[in-house]
Amino acid sequence: MSWFNAGWLLLDLAIIAILIPTVILQRRESGATLAWILAIVLVPFLGLLAFWVFGTTRLRLRRRKRRRIEARLAPALDKLHAQSSTKPPAADDLPSLLKLAEKLDEAGPQLGNKVALFRQGPAAFDALEAAFDRARHHIHLIYYIWEPDRTGVRLRDALTRASHRGVEVRLLLDDVGSRKARRRFFKVLVEAGGRVERFLPVNLLGRQLALNNRNHRKIVVVDGETGFTGGMNVGDAYAGLGEPWRDLHARICGPVVHSLQELFCQDWYHATGDDLVSTAYFPQIAGSENVWAQLLASGPADERWRAIHTLLFAAINLAQQRVWIETPYFVPDPSIVMALQTAALRGVDVRLLLPGRSNHPLVLHAGRSFLDEMLAAGVRVFEVQDGMPHAKTVTIDSVFSTLGSANMDQRSFRLNFEANLFFFGAEVARELERDFLTFCAEARQVTSVNRQSISRYGRLAEGVGRVLAPLL
Repeated sequence: MSWFNAGWLLLDLAIIAILIPTVILQRRESGATLAWILAIVLVPFLGLLAFWVFGTTRLRLRRRKRRRIEARLAPALDKLHAQSSTKPPAADDLPSLLKLAEKLDEAGPQLGNKVALFRQGPAAFDALEAAFDRARHHIHLIYYIWEPDRTGVRLRDALTRASHRGVEVRLLLDDVGSRKARRRFFKVLVEAGGRVERFLPVNLLGRQLALNNRNHRKIVVVDGETGFTGGMNVGDAYAGLGEPWRDLHARICGPVVHSLQELFCQDWYHATGDDLVSTAYFPQIAGSENVWAQLLASGPADERWRAIHTLLFAAINLAQQRVWIETPYFVPDPSIVMALQTAALRGVDVRLLLPGRSNHPLVLHAGRSFLDEMLAAGVRVFEVQDGMPHAKTVTIDSVFSTLGSANMDQRSFRLNFEANLFFFGAEVARELERDFLTFCAEARQVTSVNRQSISRYGRLAEGVGRVLAPLL
């Protein structure tokens, strides 16, 4: 054996010796762990590169020292805590679910919120621009995608106008999702006094490449009093200026806006080191409306729970009447698969509203690979043929519902940073259910019979997607 070959052999053995314990210590699901070990053993150098790019399961984010906001902002929150001494209507229907929700964060469900839902892009972006034009003190934004198109220019210019008025504007963009909107695009906003930062910028020489872990959140907070969140990024497709694109966004006023603000402050601190927690950004809010709401965030840097996945899993298992899910990307993990199947077998009306075509074809095929087992259990599946459905909603028994950035897939549950609003009570749930029924009536129902006509190529595509499901 030549010295050259011996050197490569020693390098391969070193890679194997270092990486395999690292993979084992990550405590992934056994199938994923075995797949990584085989890749590292069979092709060590390529396995090293793949693990560097895609193998991270936990990130080390710069966090503020955990000082409870309630302690620092007690005068502003005393009234809200008094309002939350009662229990939401869902407490009588799903008491254990409410108890779980209270355990998953420090705030729990909060009373006093007012919610407006936007199913149409034009209305949502009109509301955003109007909120920017009314802003008095600050505008805080997190977006996964910001396109440099007409809609991107429109909102950038609205932020620039606000900045010229003396409003503090802070925009945090995901470095991968918003790669098209570069520094030059935001120059006019920065020159007006706004700040634009990137979350987990891609750095090939950095300690954490984190290419596979992105900030998928869509959050806007205006003056600490009005919040926006949901599925809509900033771009013409979401504003209804391109192909038909069905999405959902919410404007919310009330105490849960403080949770949106806290999440922005955490992400902004990681990106910049600036600690924004002060009464200037957390004003007193007169929570006079009747919606119980809670914001839950999750991501690969979670210290305790995958909160969104945990609450959804529990809600599906506790359902008695119906579980209706609308999602553009359906690549569930085994726990969600089992929860949906057992719910349907118990007689619960389980329905999935999915795209008939997708902007990510491999994800579409991966999702379809789960349909046969869903249908066999009694789950009803509908595929939207006209346009791309991009909303992410779940409703349970007309008393529990959620919307936000998290898809029903393993990427959202484990790899990306997500944020969802959860609602306890009938008001929001019934509105979402009405929309769901309307869309199902317009969609094509998938049955076991029409699944039998899928071509061999289609089955192969589904199989490949299924193998890659943990990365999708």
